[in-house]
Amino acid sequence: MTVYIPTLSRPDMIEKIVPAWLDHDMPIRLVVERREYHMYNRLKKARGWGRNVYVLPLPLSGRGMGYARKFIVNHAKATNLEAIIISDDDHKPTNQSNMWELIDEAEQPGVLGVGGCRPLNDRNTGGFLSKHSGVILCPGGWGFTIYALNIKEALICGNFDDRLHTFGEDAELARQGISRGIPWRVHCDVWFTALNKRYAPGGFSASFSSVEARKKAERACMAIIHQRWPDYTNPPDKPLRVAWQRMLDRYIPNWREASALHGGSIDKLRTTI
Repeated sequence: MTVYIPTLSRPDMIEKIVPAWLDHDMPIRLVVERREYHMYNRLKKARGWGRNVYVLPLPLSGRGMGYARKFIVNHAKATNLEAIIISDDDHKPTNQSNMWELIDEAEQPGVLGVGGCRPLNDRNTGGFLSKHSGVILCPGGWGFTIYALNIKEALICGNFDDRLHTFGEDAELARQGISRGIPWRVHCDVWFTALNKRYAPGGFSASFSSVEARKKAERACMAIIHQRWPDYTNPPDKPLRVAWQRMLDRYIPNWREASALHGGSIDKLRTTI
């Protein structure tokens, strides 16, 4: 199994996070723009990462995150991988977590994606995640920064939308899953940490001349999302809000029976949906 890390203009972050993944004994594929291929290869050689790290150039340049993630799923399918991990390039797993647990869950039938946890998620759930163990149903818009993906189910759900080049491509795949009766999951025993703040230098901020230009591109993505899901999202002139639980009510009416946050059990999901 493999962790794919799409990255752009962040060799400093890659230098920090790759050792953490290597500690989990997991092959790594750095997914890069063609113009940065040699830069990342030089970094790989300088750090002696060897065959455990592979630099994978995108076929086309400047197409954004939706395109990169769609390529990753297609590449995993072509290389006969049943489940993979996708990680942001400025987050890393904790030493106490076993990232293979995400893969084990994602390989199960009827699973689309299963994310890890971070302290922000724990605060937003009143400390529930740190007190709980195992896999739970995710009733909101989180669990997307580091997650495992079932390749077969991702393709059935339409793969990532390459029109969402700057914003919302992960959450959109999760919505496609919900519309097909497959909710996103989170593993309470798998944790990661962030090394950057939103809009930090590098990443897809490097594709834009200013923060304002990036926000304009994000609003274009929000318009696509709202057109597709007008009953559950705000129009692009307002902050993006997704009515996740109302959407679950529509497509998976008994989801609360499977949600640990609502007193249910994920086992109910496997037997009743």
